[in-house]
Amino acid sequence: MIKKIFNFSTNKTGKWAVIALWIFFVFLATLGPSLVDATENNASSFLPTDSDSLKALKVSQAAFPSDGIPLMIVFANKNTLTEVDYDSGKKINDWLNSPDAPKSIRNITSVYNVPNARSELISPDGTVMNIIVNVIGEPNSDEFTSLVKDVRNYAHQFRTDSLQINVGGPGGLIVDLVAVFATIDVQLLVASAMLVLILLVIIYRSPIIPFVPLLAVGIVYFIAGTLGAVFANEFGFSINGQSSGIMTIILFGSGTDYCLFISSRYREELLRHENKHDAMQITMQSVGPAVLSSSGTIIIASLILLIASLGSTVSLGPLLAIALFVMMAASLTLVPAILLALGRISFWPMIPKYGTYEDNDKKIYGKIASWVLTRPKKIIVTNLSILLICSLGIFLYSPNYDALDSLPSETESVKSFRMLRQGFPDGKISPSYAYLTLNEKFNENVFNKIEQITDDIASHPNVADAASIAMPFGINGPVSSQIIQKIIFDPQDKPEEELIKNSAFRFASSNLKVFRFDITFVENPFSSSSLDSILELREISMQSLQNLGLMNSSISFGGDTAEQADSRTAINRDNLIILPLILIAIAIILAILLKSLVAPIYLCATILVTYGATLGLSLLVFKYIFGHTGIAPGTLFYLFVFLNALGVDYNIYVMSRIREEAKSKNLELAIKDAISATGGVITSAGLILAGTFAVLMTLPLIDLFQLGFAVALGVIMDTFLTRTIIVPAIVKLLGDKNWWPSKLRPIDN
Repeated sequence: MIKKIFNFSTNKTGKWAVIALWIFFVFLATLGPSLVDATENNASSFLPTDSDSLKALKVSQAAFPSDGIPLMIVFANKNTLTEVDYDSGKKINDWLNSPDAPKSIRNITSVYNVPNARSELISPDGTVMNIIVNVIGEPNSDEFTSLVKDVRNYAHQFRTDSLQINVGGPGGLIVDLVAVFATIDVQLLVASAMLVLILLVIIYRSPIIPFVPLLAVGIVYFIAGTLGAVFANEFGFSINGQSSGIMTIILFGSGTDYCLFISSRYREELLRHENKHDAMQITMQSVGPAVLSSSGTIIIASLILLIASLGSTVSLGPLLAIALFVMMAASLTLVPAILLALGRISFWPMIPKYGTYEDNDKKIYGKIASWVLTRPKKIIVTNLSILLICSLGIFLYSPNYDALDSLPSETESVKSFRMLRQGFPDGKISPSYAYLTLNEKFNENVFNKIEQITDDIASHPNVADAASIAMPFGINGPVSSQIIQKIIFDPQDKPEEELIKNSAFRFASSNLKVFRFDITFVENPFSSSSLDSILELREISMQSLQNLGLMNSSISFGGDTAEQADSRTAINRDNLIILPLILIAIAIILAILLKSLVAPIYLCATILVTYGATLGLSLLVFKYIFGHTGIAPGTLFYLFVFLNALGVDYNIYVMSRIREEAKSKNLELAIKDAISATGGVITSAGLILAGTFAVLMTLPLIDLFQLGFAVALGVIMDTFLTRTIIVPAIVKLLGDKNWWPSKLRPIDN
């Protein structure tokens, strides 16, 4: 079947039919949805699919819809807030309460509206003040974005040389992140295309052929985006901006590599065959299976991501699989068809002339191969030692779960959070929440049970304060739980009671079935100890429910700390399950392709060693050069996935060529000719792949910066050290044992 496709795509009439078919596919894609329309950047798209924090998020959205999404207007004066500063705050507060303010504002919490909340809204040192504005609406909508812009524009009028005013909070952060992710695809697309074009012009020294992979990848990107959007809409997958950005990078990196493998072998065959169609048929028969196996490996690795726990990882799997399947189809049909349509002129001015002989001994990689083959043991020991020394940097591993550190530092929302951190304890800035869902009527007995649960939560040594309907002002608040209970169940209709009652019922849903607990930690809410505390509080609260006879009720924990704790659990689980499965899948594919049980073992081992060296060296650079406080937890996972899945391209390309050459000559000469023929291609492909991932470093997100740097470094190490030097040395050392249990069948020269 595959051979028939190759033959059809490379004959005189078939190439035009293939080009016409792909043009038709592009037309069909214009009729479908775009990937941008299917992209979501809300918290639920990143969380583990079965996590307690995701459950809490859903309970919160259903039970407290009137709470809206909070905007925080933060005022800061490094000396102390003056009367003039407070007057500016009052003017902003009055505007927010006026008919001129945006209609979607639900309520405002400020010292001007709620004087009793002064200790909560003004920092102990008097340098920072916060006004909380709850807004209803969809945060991804244009209306919400417009509202945030209006509030910012009004508040900015009152800035002075001494008074800083920034509008952030969860609402402002969402708007800023949507703006960042909205431009990621365009930035990556343009930057990747320009980088690939420049590198291909340098590699081929031709102004024509570089546009072949760009055209192919562009077509695939458009079609894959539509198919990804259809898949997401039909099967309910959430695709976020990070996933679509990674898809763009993978397409440009892998897609260009496949085109490079084909065009380089095609140029080589044009020297041996006068007829371009014969040259392309030989090319596809030789390189086609390698491209099929390489892309198939990445597709399988991508589909394995479907069993991941983290929501963003699960959605990335099918998106990458779809994109790479389309890229594989284009590489095996469209690319050879375009090259045939252009003919030899595609390589102009370096046109390959029939009958020209290229001496492998004079090629740089021919010389490198000769050097490697003379001392394989020494080269293996030396280079593996270098990689293992680099791996020692792994001991610097320190995951950073503080989401604020990974966000663009120049966005207004991040600035507002940093201002709050200067005046308030970290726990105040990012409180955690628990949601108790009851199956019984709310009465005084239930009130007392909620009070007990609040006390149990507050008894944890890392909890600074806890608030609930029983204690709306906190454990040590100015109003006792007994007074709150009397106001709720035996009101005296006094004017001063109304404010206290409203404060208490902020912690209850409208149907009095769901009750919220606000939890403030002593330590940084993103520290490992606080993440551990969330897990301990879940156990404590479940024990409380059992002791109080509320086993038919449920409680779930949400907020930033709970979400990071669940993400940590999911990442650790995925590292233990997903990564070994990907490595096993790669080993099986290599065994099938190379008909060997020996080669996959050392090929996968070299990938692991390269991964360790890459990670160790990256951690050293992040800490001592870039000054990062830690590494994004997901970087380890994605680095392993991409280095393994993408590194196998070069393994397959090199080893399949060695095997092909070894059928007609002794192994040493086969290795030399294979490395001489593929070394330049591997180097070029590696530089392009590393370059496309390095594009991630231009984005204002530290998570993607670290991933881009690490993968680019790993690809370079794999290209110049592992595939070019270490693997050929191992092949030489093992000799015919490389192919055990199969034996090579010699073919005529």
